[in-house]
Amino acid sequence: MKAKYREYLQRRIGSTSVGASTARGMGPKGTVQAAREYLQTVDLRRFRVQSERAFQRQLDKTTEELRQSLPKKARHWGSSRKFLNIFLRGCFYNRYLCEHYKLHLLEPWFEVPLDSQVGKGLRNCSSNQDVPRWKSVVGLTPEQNSVFQSCASRLAISEGVCRVHLDLKFWRAPDT
Repeated sequence: MKAKYREYLQRRIGSTSVGASTARGMGPKGTVQAAREYLQTVDLRRFRVQSERAFQRQLDKTTEELRQSLPKKARHWGSSRKFLNIFLRGCFYNRYLCEHYKLHLLEPWFEVPLDSQVGKGLRNCSSNQDVPRWKSVVGLTPEQNSVFQSCASRLAISEGVCRVHLDLKFWRAPDT
């Protein structure tokens, strides 16, 4: 696929990754548009790294850049991480972007996008009580995210998938 059309694809995924329902209650008017504008221009090559640790550093750096691009009252770490994870998953699920940027190599490192359904689902599936009660996306801290992602990794291994796919299990699913 020609580069210009890959740009169009990324713009589309950046636009559709953050909708009104995705960002409900996460900031003032302009939050969705600001997030979309940032995601549409992310250089996906920056995620082509050689280790999970380097990927995590890039994810943290990009989360902070996205957070700073949002309106002041919307600069929550948790919502920024959620928007970024949904966007990256969308790029990974797109054949053309995945092939071009070799995103399939990063599949084990992608995080599951966290929201109330995923957070509650992970807690319910956890055999131990190390997973905290879900509070909110806007209140999510990097430390809490790490706990939820660790739980997601354990569950994903038991289900034979990578954790990025777990929201398929929990999204509007009563049988979690």
